[in-house]
Amino acid sequence: MRKILIAGTMSGSGKTTVSSIIMSAFANVAPFKIGPDYIDPGYHRLFTGNASYNLDSFMFDENTLKYIFEENSKGKDIAVIEGVMGLYDGINHTKDNFSTAHTARILDVPVILVVNAKGISTSIAAEVLGFSGFDKDVNIAGVILNNVSGEKLYLSLKEAVEAYTGIECLGYIPKDENIGVESRHLGLKQAFEVEDSAKRKEFLKDIGEKYLNLKRIYEIAESSEEYNIKNPAEELKNIFRGKRAAVARDKAFSFYYESNFDMMKYAGLELVEFSPVYDSKVPENVDFIYLGGGYPELYAKELAENTEMKKSITAAHKAGIPIYAECGGFIYLTDGLKNTDGKFYEFCGIFDIKTAMRKKLNMGRFGYININMENGIKIRGHEFHYSEIFENNEKQCFYNIKKENGREWECGYKKNNTLAGYPHIAFYSEPEFLKFLFEQVP
Repeated sequence: MRKILIAGTMSGSGKTTVSSIIMSAFANVAPFKIGPDYIDPGYHRLFTGNASYNLDSFMFDENTLKYIFEENSKGKDIAVIEGVMGLYDGINHTKDNFSTAHTARILDVPVILVVNAKGISTSIAAEVLGFSGFDKDVNIAGVILNNVSGEKLYLSLKEAVEAYTGIECLGYIPKDENIGVESRHLGLKQAFEVEDSAKRKEFLKDIGEKYLNLKRIYEIAESSEEYNIKNPAEELKNIFRGKRAAVARDKAFSFYYESNFDMMKYAGLELVEFSPVYDSKVPENVDFIYLGGGYPELYAKELAENTEMKKSITAAHKAGIPIYAECGGFIYLTDGLKNTDGKFYEFCGIFDIKTAMRKKLNMGRFGYININMENGIKIRGHEFHYSEIFENNEKQCFYNIKKENGREWECGYKKNNTLAGYPHIAFYSEPEFLKFLFEQVP
């Protein structure tokens, strides 16, 4: 199996653009994303036709990380991994800081560094040299230049980089506002919002064939030895065979770790998707309901007006069906949400809590988190939300949350069979968590 990692010198350097181009240009690609992001994997699926998996060295120990990578690369010609932030950026200034470079070392994967070439000349060689020398255990095997005005400038920059660093340039991305992806307050627009996706994939493929040395990139993505690591959730195999899980998946709820679904299916669950926006009720004969994150604020009117679905969710709660919700799903289970225009939308009302959107990211509740649950389970996740609780009549929290920097708070609410909170949780960071969610399955 061939593997390659696309990294950037910093956020905004163009790694998402380059990753999208390479994924579109190659066939039979296994796509991956470093870190907890949900938006980029949606684009990966759009451009490859395959599910994209998060590779997160904070969420997962090294064996689990290798297992998820290898298991989901099987049968593919090449694995293309998109990095996060700058190559060495993580939660602190050590080299084992859960950064893109940290993951590259764990997986022993060659790195292609994307460098923004806007407004730079010979200094670009110093920039690349600094990145290549910072950690000799990270194999920077090639460079792609972004924001280049034309071939003449590219050849000049290529000469400087290769002369001073010995690292080959593998092409460039021209200045073109049509290549990037439109963004919104919580990141890029979601993949399903892209109009004429097949046409866009062909456009990106053409960019790759015209401006990148795809043949050389494929050669650099050399094959490696297999890890042959068993499933870290082996004790869960088929323990829920015959059970059905309803998963909320539509334009309002789309933020899920693909590996969470894999663990559920490995445990024997049949996954049945439904839409809180469009459907009138939860699927029949289900034993569990999973409400992920997303953009409920953008579809608050539709969610609030779908009274039949809200009744169906609350009826399932009262009937004892276990429900698990995170972030956007949590908001949907509260009394409601006040949007930035001041209008309040009534939701399910399982939790006596009211939430409100902010215009800025809630930095006090942002990033990787360690979660200690009231029942003793310790698990990892992350928070990233613009909303906040502004009225709370639920007194007992189920999660004690700590960040690596020592910051601590409480969140998460458990009411009978329903557990919900802001944290997005990676099931593979502690497989026991999935068993806990099913303790009350009829």
